Amino acid sequence: MQPLPLFPVMAGYSVGYLARYLDVWTHYLIAFIVSAIVAQLESLTFCFVKKHQTIASITKQHVVPEKVHNFLAVCLPFAPLTFFLSFCEAGMKREQQIEYISKNYPQYLPGFSTLPNFAIYELNYWFLFVIFMAFSGGIVCALVFTLSTIDMFQMLRKVRRRISLCNFRRHRSTVKILLAQFAASSLLLIPLFCFVIVIMLDIEHAQIIIQITLAVFSLRSSVNAVVLIFTTPPYRNFVLRKRQNQSFVTTAKTISMARSSFIQ
Repeated sequence: MQPLPLFPVMAGYSVGYLARYLDVWTHYLIAFIVSAIVAQLESLTFCFVKKHQTIASITKQHVVPEKVHNFLAVCLPFAPLTFFLSFCEAGMKREQQIEYISKNYPQYLPGFSTLPNFAIYELNYWFLFVIFMAFSGGIVCALVFTLSTIDMFQMLRKVRRRISLCNFRRHRSTVKILLAQFAASSLLLIPLFCFVIVIMLDIEHAQIIIQITLAVFSLRSSVNAVVLIFTTPPYRNFVLRKRQNQSFVTTAKTISMARSSFIQ
């Protein structure tokens, strides 16, 4: 369901299986991608909160009441759902799209006529509402990331002598892993931010900028996988152990061959 932009028109189409073979409207696919990104960032934010509360329970400081924590957990699914429904309302109706192109962009009508599945957008109230929610949510997530990280490192310094060295290193490692995941998730936020800026300001050579942005956005899965493997000890140890076993087998074979040659 990867969307491809169609600048200078604020439109896009999808090339995935659902769009091509099941004729799922591109607008719904883009809405699902947007809500999935929101769910990912929201889950990462909640991980920061949970880790912060784990350390806070040791220091007995800045502990959030359990009722408040449970209430936040229950509210988590509503943010992606709100984004999905709002984005669905922000799109132009499917039967009005060709008429809109013929009226506003008649030079592109032959090209759009060959596309069976595309979505067109206007800067209506719903679209601006989605942008407002995205910026507000981004600011909230950034504040949670920043403040909770600073507070976690400060609390870890206080409890360093009260817990074992192993537990201290484990907590500190987890915080660093979350920070690495947050840095990797910036590949979701930065391209979307650039995309919105290009749409709002109508920048020259927008198509080239969007193509570069889309290429960066496509790296998100690979970067997240690499960051997850090399910052999470169980995954990192598995990869390194596999390499060590291979080198050990190679060394053992070499020694065995050398012994055989020596005996002969």
